[in-house]
Amino acid sequence: MKIARAFWALVLVGVTAACDDSEELAAKAKAEAAAKAAAAEKAADEAKAEAARQVRIADAKAAPARAEARASMQKSVSAGDRTATDLKERTAKLKGKAKTSAEAASAEYDKQRTAVERDLEGLNTASGSAWETLKTQADKDVESLKAALDAFTKAVGH
Repeated sequence: MKIARAFWALVLVGVTAACDDSEELAAKAKAEAAAKAAAAEKAADEAKAEAARQVRIADAKAAPARAEARASMQKSVSAGDRTATDLKERTAKLKGKAKTSAEAASAEYDKQRTAVERDLEGLNTASGSAWETLKTQADKDVESLKAALDAFTKAVGH
């Protein structure tokens, strides 16, 4: 019986030691996993920072061209505004159907002008691919503005 007790005591000591080893292995694995996760997170943060830096560099390089594009667009719009002002003065002197037609064309010009103004304001603050997308829309809106000005000119009979 003493031998049996001694045997079971040895078994219990062995099981306890095995549990301690398992806990130690689990703790090591958990620490390694946490270290790997922290390293991966750090690498991701560094990649984000580098991407942001590259975007800032690209925006800085594109800034002069963008400023010139905005200025060119603004110059075109301002020239159209001067013509529209003249046409609005002439519209006031028209009568009947011609006046109604000219007023409708003037309203369309004003509507298109509002869209272009919104685009120009957006171009002042946009950057990256958002700027390119807005620039494309602004170009379309400027063409629509020119078409509205042409229609207004024809309606006034200029």
